[in-house]
Order: sequence, then structure tokens, then C-alpha cells
Amino acid sequence: MANTVIQLKYSSTTNKPPTLNVAEPAYSNVSGTLWIDDGTSVVPIGGKAYTTKIDNATSAPTGNTLVLRDTTGNASFNFISANIVGTIYGVAASATKWETPRNIGVSGDANGVISVDGTANANIPLVLASTGVAAGTYGGATNASVVTVDAKGRVTYAANVAISSSLNFAGDAGAAPGSLSLITDTLTIKGGPSGGINTVAVDANNTVLVALDNTVLRNSGNQFITGDLSLTGSLFVAGNTTIVDTTTVSTADSLIRLAANNTVSDVLDTGFYGKANTGTQVTHHGLVRRAGGDFFLFKGLTADPTANVLATGSVTTSNTATLRANLTGGMISGLANTIGVVDGGTGVGTFAVGSILVGDGTSALKVLANTGTAGTYGSASNTLIVTTDAYGRVSTVTNSAIQIDASNIVSGKVAINRGGTNNDTYTTGAAVFYDGTAIKTLANTGTANTYGSASYVPVVTTDALGRVSGVSNTAINIDTSAIVSGVFGVQKGGTGASSFTTKGVIISDLSSSTGALSALTSPTEGHVLQINSSGAPTFAHLNGGTF
Repeated sequence: MANTVIQLKYSSTTNKPPTLNVAEPAYSNVSGTLWIDDGTSVVPIGGKAYTTKIDNATSAPTGNTLVLRDTTGNASFNFISANIVGTIYGVAASATKWETPRNIGVSGDANGVISVDGTANANIPLVLASTGVAAGTYGGATNASVVTVDAKGRVTYAANVAISSSLNFAGDAGAAPGSLSLITDTLTIKGGPSGGINTVAVDANNTVLVALDNTVLRNSGNQFITGDLSLTGSLFVAGNTTIVDTTTVSTADSLIRLAANNTVSDVLDTGFYGKANTGTQVTHHGLVRRAGGDFFLFKGLTADPTANVLATGSVTTSNTATLRANLTGGMISGLANTIGVVDGGTGVGTFAVGSILVGDGTSALKVLANTGTAGTYGSASNTLIVTTDAYGRVSTVTNSAIQIDASNIVSGKVAINRGGTNNDTYTTGAAVFYDGTAIKTLANTGTANTYGSASYVPVVTTDALGRVSGVSNTAINIDTSAIVSGVFGVQKGGTGASSFTTKGVIISDLSSSTGALSALTSPTEGHVLQINSSGAPTFAHLNGGTF
């Protein structure tokens, strides 16, 4: 091929190519080095950088240069780092033995010395200085040790001080004082000979607990006495509650005084009561004089009369107990006053004939006034609006025109001729139609789906109402004779072009964003098809490229 130029791969920005093909050469104008891949890595094999080093070789001690013998065969060096065999003349920078041995020593709280010539390791034997404290054992069962330590942690003084090994003890009455050995004896603390005092030794915290048991009376806390308690004087009990849990209570008093503190004003209920289980619950029964009122014989109270007062509203007819007794001293007829309701009367003397009676909320019955609602109400077009009073009587009545809300129709179906549908259910989301008698749900055709695609055409069937009743997919089959316009793009398996230059090499068009193919040609002899630095194919003389 005439005029063919073959070049190496080169670079004016990078010292070394990151990768090369095996045996592929490349030259860096930056490092002045010729590189090649030897099958394992990219290695230097020559170049201007190496020829310059050879040209700059000198016999003088110059840094970063090759050594060149002078005309006499000698070369100068500043330092040589090597294992040298032979005779060297001059001052040594290092040696295995000192020319003159030296003594090395230490002094202070410890001292020592040794001779060293550099041929072997050496240890200096140290001798500690004496603090003046005699060697021995300090402290014990009868002695306490006294020790002085200096700032360096050394004991500078030590001595024994005798300690007492006995303990004297005494009581507040009776026996004489005693003594015990702290080394061999044990001190025991006991309660008195008649009991009532308990002692417990607690080793965990070196404590002896002393406590009174429940046989000793105290002036505070809860007391428990087993057996009989006999008092020759009076018994005074202070507190809010006195509980006597016995089966028999016997007293010489013929009159029992209650409510001794009800002396400032008449504010307390006075009497007695007991509890009884009537079969379903525990209730209360008794005889009580109400504060500021009469006696009340009651039964079946569910609330316990706490705080010496019967609960408000507990005095009712249902809670009044029956008194069975022989009454003497008078007749009920001929009473000067009207018998009240609380005594079983009406609270009044006369009533109007035919009247309805009702309690007035205090202590008597009263006559209810007529409501005046007698009459005939309601019709085919009117409904009644009735008002009743607290006693269930009709107090007012009025007619109101009948107006029916749709929510009030709870049965039957509204006919077509009344504006209804003559039907009562529908399928959610379904279409409806009129079948001649009612508006009903139209059955689904079952065609809900997705039909048609890039390769299928849907075939559709409709019913008498115009609804799609059937759909199926039919594969698209197009003959090439049916393609009369357009150009097949690359994404459709075409070339994206309608014509090509004769004798051209077919490549992806560099100026097209669709990837269409085009013909690449060159009129210059010797050109070869290669890739430029942008990765685009081009015809040019052979060039190694850059790295």
C-alpha cells in the first residue's frame, strides 16, 4: 500500500498506559518512556528517559545519576550501603565492637555499674538503698501495726502498738459487771427470765435486734392478749370504733345510754339495728329515732347506716317493718287530726267523686284535674299527634296531614305506574333495563379484560343492546406487499435508511439519533477503517491512538 503510515499508540497527558494488548507498544511524551505489555503487565523497555540517564552518567558523586568511571577507572561516592568484603580505609560510621570499653552505671534509690564494649548485651545489677526499717512481722491478735510510707511508696517506719483484748459489760439491775475476751469469748444478749423480750443476732450487719413480743402491753401499736383480762377500775376507750366480737354480752346496766354526744343540737339518729341475710343479700333491720323526728321501725335497708345516720330516702313504705303488739290506751277513730301518708293515711279529709288521686310529693294525696281532650281524632288523610302527661293521660290531641317519607316504607314495592321500579335489589356496578314489568339488573356479558396488542387485533361481537358480548384476539399477519410507505427503523429490525452509497462500509450513522445505518466511504488510497478517540469508526491512515 503506497503512502501507508503506521504509528504507535501515544499520549501527551499520561505517564504510563493503564492497559495494553500483549506485545502492543506505546510511547508517553510525558514520561519519555516506551512501554509494552509482556503478557503479565505494562513494562518500560526504553525511550528518551533512559537515553537521557545514560547521557548524564558521571564519575562525580551526583544524585540520581548513573555511575561512570573516569579515565583512570575511578568513581566518587558520598555513602555506600552494602555488605563489603575486603579492606576499607577511613573512618567507620558503624562497628561491631567499641574501640574503647566504657562503664555504664545508675545511682539514686538503687545503684549499680557494668563495663560494656559493644560486643554483647549487658544487664546492670541494681542494689536498693536501705530505708532503715527492721525486717520483721508487724500487727497481730494483740498488736496493731503503725506504718509510715514515703512519696515513693517505701516503708520508712514500722512499729507494733498493743491493743486491748477484753470487753467489760454490765446490766442496769441485779448481777455484778462482767468481762469477756474479744479473742475467745462470745457476748450473748438474752431477754428477761419471765419472757416478753426477744433478741435476734444479724451477722450480715453486726446487729442485735431487741423486740417485745405480744405478751407485753405497750402504750402504742396493736396489742394482742390471749386469755381473760380482768379490770378492777373503769375502762375508758378512745377512738372512732369499738368492736366486741363475742357471742354473749352481759351488763348490769338497766338502761343503755346512746348518743351521749348528741347534746348541742338534735342531729343524730338514735337506736339499734342488726344485719340479716334474707336469701339474696345482707340487709339491715332495727328501730331508730330519726334526728328531730319520730321513731322508725325499719327492715330491709341495703345501705349500712354508717356515721350514725340513716341514708337519705331510706324511710319509705317498703322499708317500714310490721309491729306485732297488743295496743292499749285509745281508739284510731275519732282522731283530732288527719292521718298522714307516713302513718298509712291520705293526708286529706275529702275527695271529689270519680276523681283520680295522686301523691303531691309531700305528705298527702291530691285530685288530678281533667285534661279536656275528649273527642274523635284521625282520618284517612290525617294522623294523630298525642301528648301525654306524667301520669300517662292524654293531655292534648291534634290532627296532622299524613306525609310519608320514603324511609318509612318498610315492605312491598313501588310499581312502575307510581314512579317506582317494581324491584328491590340490584347488582352493584351493573347496568339496568326495563323488561316490561320492572327495572331489573342487566346480566354482565363477561367481556371485562384487555384485548389487542402490538401483535394481536381484537375481534368484537355485540348483542341487541349494543353491548360487547364477545371478544377474542387474532394474531396480526402482514405480508410485505402491504408495506407501501415508511422506513423500518433499527428498533423494528430494519436499517433506518432507504438507500446506501455504492461500495460503502455499512455502519451506524454518526449523525442520527435513531441508530440508523449508513455507508462510510473514503476516496484516499491506503486508508484503513479504525476507531478514533471518541469511539467513532472512521477511514484514515493507521494510528496507534492515545492513552
